[in-house]
Amino acid sequence: MIRTLIFGAIAGYVGKKLYDEGKLTEFKDDLVSRYNQARNDISNRSAASGASSGSSNLGGSDISPAVTSTPSRPATASSPAVS
Repeated sequence: MIRTLIFGAIAGYVGKKLYDEGKLTEFKDDLVSRYNQARNDISNRSAASGASSGSSNLGGSDISPAVTSTPSRPATASSPAVS
């Protein structure tokens, strides 16, 4: 627990220094520009694949996971009764 507190204090001190020097703003701007570039690339790729295949895109992302339903658990004798 002491190590966690010490590490947190050091991280807070270094973070405050970086914030005061404006270096975190540069990092944020770089991160936002990379995110926008990746989003545009994915959008362009899905538009190109949708136009070439002739199929309709229902708005799903190429990288989104498939949605599966989980079966409900059967009631057990130990569960409380619903009145």
